[in-house]
Amino acid sequence: MDDLQESYDSVRRLQFRMRLSTISAIGEANDSEHPNVLRLSIVRSRLDRIIIALILRLPMFLQSLPKALFPGFFLPDRVILKRLKPDWLDEFDNEKRIYERLKNLQGRMIPRLYGEARFEGTRALVLSEVHGIMPWEQELPPLKLEEFEALVEVVFRELNALGLGYEDISMGNFIIAKDRIVLVDLESVYEAEPEDREYMFNSDRVQLGTVYQRYLDNYENGLL
Repeated sequence: MDDLQESYDSVRRLQFRMRLSTISAIGEANDSEHPNVLRLSIVRSRLDRIIIALILRLPMFLQSLPKALFPGFFLPDRVILKRLKPDWLDEFDNEKRIYERLKNLQGRMIPRLYGEARFEGTRALVLSEVHGIMPWEQELPPLKLEEFEALVEVVFRELNALGLGYEDISMGNFIIAKDRIVLVDLESVYEAEPEDREYMFNSDRVQLGTVYQRYLDNYENGLL
């Protein structure tokens, strides 16, 4: 059993580092298909809470240095830790770069990136937890194809305007958060020349329709 699979099989206490801060948490894998993605509940000691309270009493201009050096103190109670998979260094670096480039979309159309961490000797991204449901978790009847496409196209158009396309069209990468879609797993976001943007958008849209229609077909055939 490899380390990633072992991470999936249990809820456990763990630690990771961000800059000069060491963060304790209770973690479990998001699902069996992504054992490298952990859902964490941050564990803070009484001393941690006292230090945080003291820092937050400082004037804003004095808070910037401790927040930069000890970012772990200022994480929300729940975060996602996405560790580097073996032999996926290029994809990891690309995902981090895309998050930084799409800073204006963070917290709305994509998760928020809190920074990079070290976890069990491996690089990891610390991301915000998205409150929503996967497409297959919808109450039945599910959204119609055109309704789902309209939600996703809002995100696709934002990417397209920046010359970006989304290669990994999978149901597991779209979270329905009330009246919007949050796109996750940005490893496969890619850049293209300006003259290819319209083609990229239409290609992504066609792939999305095919994947979601397959889900609707299963629903109509009583397989859900």
